[in-house]
Amino acid sequence: MEEIIKLLWEASESFLACRVVLQGEPFPRVIHPYGVARTSKNKIVLVCQQSTGFTKAGGKAGYRNLMLKRIESVEILKEKFEVSDDFNPSDIQYNEWIFHV
Repeated sequence: MEEIIKLLWEASESFLACRVVLQGEPFPRVIHPYGVARTSKNKIVLVCQQSTGFTKAGGKAGYRNLMLKRIESVEILKEKFEVSDDFNPSDIQYNEWIFHV
């Protein structure tokens, strides 16, 4: 898990998209890593904007809180991203940040 957090941190620091594979999912996701946080429900999640790939949200792009323990692999891509204006790291759902953009 430390290696995954390190890769996500490197990508977020450089504003680079990532391809992530989650356990039990047939296709990877392309995400913009905003940070890793402990939620108010004591879960460790990757907070991100998903642009493409597998989703149960009807295939729509948008914010996702992905369970960190379900991430099998991270590949940093060359695609740059910009942080959405509506990203709020102070949202009450995030209890404690490991890092964020």
